[in-house]
Amino acid sequence: MEERKPKNIVILAAGDFPSHPIPLKTLQEADFVVCCDSAFETIRNEKLGIRNYVVIGDGDSLSETDKAALGDRWIHVSEQDYNDLHKAMLWATSKFKIQNSKFSILGATGKREDHTLGNISYLITFAEEYPGINLEMLTDHGRFCALSSHLSPFIFHLPSFPRQQVSLFTPDPATSITSDGLRWPLRDFHARLWWQATLNEALADSFTLSITGPVILFQSYDPKG
Repeated sequence: MEERKPKNIVILAAGDFPSHPIPLKTLQEADFVVCCDSAFETIRNEKLGIRNYVVIGDGDSLSETDKAALGDRWIHVSEQDYNDLHKAMLWATSKFKIQNSKFSILGATGKREDHTLGNISYLITFAEEYPGINLEMLTDHGRFCALSSHLSPFIFHLPSFPRQQVSLFTPDPATSITSDGLRWPLRDFHARLWWQATLNEALADSFTLSITGPVILFQSYDPKG
């Protein structure tokens, strides 16, 4: 039996619209786009020809004319405990099975720095809420993903390339990180501050991380010059 190709679902937030070819290609090839309401003006202005989409949020960024024009593409969520990115992910995972989907978050960085930090940290929340989800956040410089472990330790074998820039972040200083294949090895390292496991570099076509808690991984698209 032919293996089913996973659906590519894009969550479009309201940060800087991407200009790098990798996130743009991901958006153009998406099977479905879930657009935060504050990003709707961007998607309309860019004239990307996206047909399969909804717009979701509390509606404070849309005019009544916009809502009427969107019709059943408009998904109103009034609660204020979570931001629009979380609302979009909740809706997307309710409509598309995580076992058969790849979720890519775009437009989540840039503009206000507090939104950027909050959106990146949401990756761990999503990984914990949806174990096994195939989730990435693409920027104009690289890819973020969350590595979450219910075992201790858990080993990740990650594709890379020589001189790829690699940074690690964890919200939990109790998390132990051990690496193999990075220029500056980590051995049972505990990052008490966010910067302490950043700005590393891959040596070959892959590297290995052994972790005991949640970690956000950043990998650059291009090698260090």
